[in-house]
Amino acid sequence: MTIKIGITGSMGMGKTTVSSMFKKNGIKVWNADIEVHKLYENGNEGYKNIISVYPQLKDEIEIDREKVSNLIRQKKIDLRKIEEIIHPLLNKSRIKFIEENQMEEIIAFEIPLLFETGANKWLDYVISVYCSKKTQMQRLYERRNFNKDKINYLLSKQISIKNKNKNADFLINTDQKKITVEKKVRKIIKTLEI
Repeated sequence: MTIKIGITGSMGMGKTTVSSMFKKNGIKVWNADIEVHKLYENGNEGYKNIISVYPQLKDEIEIDREKVSNLIRQKKIDLRKIEEIIHPLLNKSRIKFIEENQMEEIIAFEIPLLFETGANKWLDYVISVYCSKKTQMQRLYERRNFNKDKINYLLSKQISIKNKNKNADFLINTDQKKITVEKKVRKIIKTLEI
């Protein structure tokens, strides 16, 4: 039986860094954000379905996530409608990943809105990645196209890190040195392999 672990945390807390450490240690990782990117590419099912509802998002290459974000904040498009289109396709992608890796001892899923979407119900363990508010804000302001309004809006869509930590099986603090974080990752893998 393959152990399914979820990696979550608020924006800028280091989920992707931690996921890459799991990969480095031989664990296959499914990444929700990467899969959404693929679905948004022109020609893919997600793109076609979204364009049929919101033709103003039509693009040569892919749906512009920045444009989507701005239009949602301006209430010109409905986030729920986009989620209704994307979530079943993400679910299909996730099931395919599980089937393709059923011989693995452990597989991981990087899901930013893990608790918000109820993914904790089908996962065996959840890892919450966190850091101080100060570190989080520093990381977010370093990102392209991130300003105070956008950060506050996106954070308002996520449950608090306090609640994520309370409901997780393992915690990883990324305020520490990378070598310390990676030791913690290896310790979790060892614990689960027993």
